[in-house]
Amino acid sequence: IFFLSLRARAQLNASQDGGIVPDAEISVRNIFELVLESLYNQMKTIIGDDAARYFPVIGTLALYIFFCNVLGLIPGFLPPTDNWNTTFSCAIFVFVYYNYHGLRVNGFNHIVHLANPIGETWGWLLSPLMFPIEIISHLARPFSLGVRLATNMVGDHAVLGAFLGLVPVLVPIPFLALGLLVCCIQTLVFVLLSIIYIALAVEEAHHDDEHHAAHA
Repeated sequence: IFFLSLRARAQLNASQDGGIVPDAEISVRNIFELVLESLYNQMKTIIGDDAARYFPVIGTLALYIFFCNVLGLIPGFLPPTDNWNTTFSCAIFVFVYYNYHGLRVNGFNHIVHLANPIGETWGWLLSPLMFPIEIISHLARPFSLGVRLATNMVGDHAVLGAFLGLVPVLVPIPFLALGLLVCCIQTLVFVLLSIIYIALAVEEAHHDDEHHAAHA
């Protein structure tokens, strides 16, 4: 990742127009720009105008997880994301990150929203039931993120390893292509869920403002 980033930066600096116009041919810079621009546009669709604030973290997660996944396609290597330590580290980080920004944007209302997600006065009657459910739901998020990524990569690597061991020539090619698709999909799933968690955490204040405006 480091050397590819240096190459993309060098190509960007070498452009005559300051990087406004993409390269005419396929380059490392073009690939990085295409992937990260698509990710940023997706974040703007889900989060809104504040997406730029969270983009560096989400972009880093996307690159890190993707390259960890792809490493497993090289014979003799294991993908770091088939290890619970890697996937749960990423998942716990996402959990802490979106809750931090939820508290930053909404303050104590981020916790209050767990007890009364409806926002109505009568909603407090259901808070003894809703609060434990919401807590369990939030605690399950890092677990589901970590388990989903690790188990899919373990299964993909096991299938690829089996066919590489049986017939190492030509036959594994379709499974390498399938493995690359799995790497992309699992990266996208992890990143999209992280974006959704951030959006849900930081939009509560806007939701409450709209709710009070509607009552007024």
